[in-house]
Amino acid sequence: MNIATRKLVAKELYVNRWMIAGTAAATALAAFACTFGATAFNVGALAWITAVIACGVMLAIYGVAHERKEQSLQFVLSLPISIRQYVFAKTAGLLLSYMVPWLVATASAVVLVLASPDVPDGLLPYVVVLSGFLLANFSVVLCGALHARSEAAVVALIILTNMAVSVFMFVVGALPGIRDHLSGPVPVWNATILNVLLVEFLVLAIAITLPLATAARRRDFI
Repeated sequence: MNIATRKLVAKELYVNRWMIAGTAAATALAAFACTFGATAFNVGALAWITAVIACGVMLAIYGVAHERKEQSLQFVLSLPISIRQYVFAKTAGLLLSYMVPWLVATASAVVLVLASPDVPDGLLPYVVVLSGFLLANFSVVLCGALHARSEAAVVALIILTNMAVSVFMFVVGALPGIRDHLSGPVPVWNATILNVLLVEFLVLAIAITLPLATAARRRDFI
């Protein structure tokens, strides 16, 4: 990784610093709010997942689509870097920008489950697979944004991936290997949980490497 690529990665973290800090704080506060009763738990859980999703959407829109729309991409590509290096820097920078608040959000949710006497520990595996899905889901949005040739395509992708969150929560939450242990006193890490995590990891790995194999090879990347 040359110095220009490292600078571009660092630029993403710097430009998105307030979004990173704001999302991290919002998710931690949302998790804390969940400790104040059943209604507060529902509101806090909704705020938690909304903050994580919104952060990914904003990063994709302003980190990729908006940069292309404002034609600042032309300036970046005038630097001594190749398109492949730019795609790598953009992918790494935005992924790191997302992972910081994602890690805070995941950690706060895990602490909530383990520390709150009103939340059953059996919910922990579901929280982990949901967090894994949100990370994989963002990687798909980022991958699509790097491939999309229009803002409309990015918006359509964001709508579909946001809908996928609700589908995932209902479908995966209804799997017997997960559903039967949600209210249990201890976390159960069975084959169902491990298989879901494996699929999420594969989606993440494909989504973050695909742009380097396809989008980076386009001659009309701008």
